Amino acid sequence: MYWYVCWVFLAPAFMVFIFVFYFVRYSPITMGAYHYPAWGEVLGFAISLSSMLWVPGYAIYYLLSTKGSWSEVLRQGVTPVIKPRMEAVMAEEKARLTYQDVRDVELNIEEDLCDESFVSYDSKKCLGE
Repeated sequence: MYWYVCWVFLAPAFMVFIFVFYFVRYSPITMGAYHYPAWGEVLGFAISLSSMLWVPGYAIYYLLSTKGSWSEVLRQGVTPVIKPRMEAVMAEEKARLTYQDVRDVELNIEEDLCDESFVSYDSKKCLGE
């Protein structure tokens, strides 16, 4: 629930706050006595906006193009859909089985050492004492 609240509400709210605050407190850029031209500042804003506008732009596109009521579309839009790749599932299963096999081998070695034929092995460990 924590991550849901952070990603759906807090992170966008902070981003909007920072962006709006920057424009509210805006002052022209200067370096000493030199004042940068307006076209340079506009170009800087355009470059900044070119990376930021994709997120709300896609959100608006998603809301307008997805069928259903606003609440259904919004619920579907903020619900994560994680479908692992088949290769990832197979690799995880293989690793789990490998780890299990290694543990089985260790247990088998321990059982072999607890046989009566190994006199030098600590007999208390074999008896579980």
